[in-house]
Amino acid sequence: MKNKLLSILKWIFTLALIFYAFNKAGLFNKTGQDKFFLMLKDVKIIFVILSILILFILNLSSSIKWYMLLKSRAISIKLWRVYAFYNIGRFFNLILPTSLGGDVVRIYQLGKYTGKNHTAAASVIVERFTGMLTLMVVAAVAVILNFRLFNQAWLSIALLCGIALMAILAWLIFDENSIQIFKKIFGSKIKILNKIFIKIDKIRKPIFEFKNDKKAMLWAIINSLIFQFLAVVNVWLSALAFGNELTFLSLLIAVPVILFIMNIPFSIGGIGLMEFAYVFTLPLFGASASLALSTVLLIRAKSILDSIFGGIFYLVLNKQKASINEIKNTRMDTDI
Repeated sequence: MKNKLLSILKWIFTLALIFYAFNKAGLFNKTGQDKFFLMLKDVKIIFVILSILILFILNLSSSIKWYMLLKSRAISIKLWRVYAFYNIGRFFNLILPTSLGGDVVRIYQLGKYTGKNHTAAASVIVERFTGMLTLMVVAAVAVILNFRLFNQAWLSIALLCGIALMAILAWLIFDENSIQIFKKIFGSKIKILNKIFIKIDKIRKPIFEFKNDKKAMLWAIINSLIFQFLAVVNVWLSALAFGNELTFLSLLIAVPVILFIMNIPFSIGGIGLMEFAYVFTLPLFGASASLALSTVLLIRAKSILDSIFGGIFYLVLNKQKASINEIKNTRMDTDI
């Protein structure tokens, strides 16, 4: 019953966010509609193409970060395969209800390939955590330095909650004694939890190895900062397709806040929240709501295209596995 109520509330919230974005862009009146469709009609194709190409660089940046974490643990794997697994994860993010679904698929693919499931899980957790930590810090700095611009109670509360959550996650993930506390409290009372704690400990061991490798962690943070910069370039090129109302410098401040808002888990699959984040934030820097909505719709379309690319990787790699299995079976039949 609680899950059903939560789902209904999320749907209401999602629809409300979509209504807010469309209403602010003026899509419910003739003047706003004319302005919006004129902007779409005058789209600059060269910037659309460039904004699509930057997606491959964004994914490569994240793949290199993941690859370097794996190399620090002496995992033998080619960069192209890490890139493929990363894109496959993005594909499953599109078709599964939560963004964590793609991470689970990444862990499964990497674990199956390397035979090291716990290290695979640890690498994805560390890759994700360092990315979120970097985003949280950059977004917080952007809001603090421009507090008059972002003077919204809900945003300040969300940031404080996000910082608190990251602190708790850091303690749970990287503190060796954190799980022991839960073991003492719940382990003796709920026996089934002991099995779960054992599995968690097996994943935490390689996580501690990552934590103790200062060079690997430093490069992970640097790669996360590079990703943040490329994300700004992505939004800038997408916005330029519809007009030059935004400067690159203003987007250095706006984009981290947009990405933070998009990670607030209050809508179904991020639908509505992404549109709200752009339509709320970009007009603060002088852009029209029409340009903001046009930009986010282009970025959403690119995300779908990007995810489909991951689906192609999935089909190709699994077809290769099927072919290899057929060859092995043929050899076995010949030997017999």
